[in-house]
Amino acid sequence: MQPLVHPGPPTQPRIISAAVRTRRSVCDLQPNRPLVDQLHEALASLGSDSGFAEIHGGDYAPLSYCIPDVGTEERALSFSDTRARERAHLIYGSVTLGLREETPYMHSHCFWQAPDGSYEGGHVWLETAVGEPPPFVTVTAIFDAQWRSATDPETRMPVFTPVERRTAMGTQDSGDVDTIISRVLPNVDITEALLEVCRRAGFERASVRAGLGSLAGATFVDRASGKQISVDGPATEVIALFGDVRTVDGEPAARLSCTLVDRHGEMRAGELMPGENLVAATFELTVQRIDPSTRTVQSQPTPTEYKPNN
Repeated sequence: MQPLVHPGPPTQPRIISAAVRTRRSVCDLQPNRPLVDQLHEALASLGSDSGFAEIHGGDYAPLSYCIPDVGTEERALSFSDTRARERAHLIYGSVTLGLREETPYMHSHCFWQAPDGSYEGGHVWLETAVGEPPPFVTVTAIFDAQWRSATDPETRMPVFTPVERRTAMGTQDSGDVDTIISRVLPNVDITEALLEVCRRAGFERASVRAGLGSLAGATFVDRASGKQISVDGPATEVIALFGDVRTVDGEPAARLSCTLVDRHGEMRAGELMPGENLVAATFELTVQRIDPSTRTVQSQPTPTEYKPNN
């Protein structure tokens, strides 16, 4: 897959990470209220303003969304016009939660079943509200850092970046920091980014707890047919990223699967080919240690630098 050429100067470092502690809860949503408001209320009840959510089942009513599109004179990639469904049955959604200009904000990719039975997916806009029955939601709050959204000079698009928390939020029990949140920047392979995050954190065994963003097309293996499939760019929207990292012969190795929607609106799923899936605009990645024998990460979140081999 060819790297995208973005209009602005490259942002450094290419992977920006912070070590965080987490607290999780299951949330009951209310019909006829905006999704973003309710997710941030759940975060506030946990003592934070940033985190991520996993959403299953239930309905959105209404649903406002878009899918990725070709580039323009101003940007290397773009969005389709806003699309809408009066009602849609949610199957799964990923949400990053944080602040934009000190206002609660979200970045969400979901897929759902439309009233005609077809399957669709895309980038969900803030106008989306909860329907009846409401979806089932797990919200995870982060501490020691926060997600902040701003317009990226490189891509000229709004992106979330982890930053050191400026004020204390809530009360957290003491203990090991076992989670890393990262923004992966354009033209970094997502598998290599995951491995680099784990190397720097000292994670010998880890799980991808959350992941959403865009890839410059996609190359993956369809596990049903065993065939390698390539999706054309300039971007696809990754709805959910799943996988783990294990240490093999002293080196970390990863397997990643994802669900995505391409620029034609078609839903895709498969196991990503390492080295073949470059980030298009941005990728928000949350990695959690699952091997208790590894060393503790320093709790103070500081940006870490990653330089690709090429």
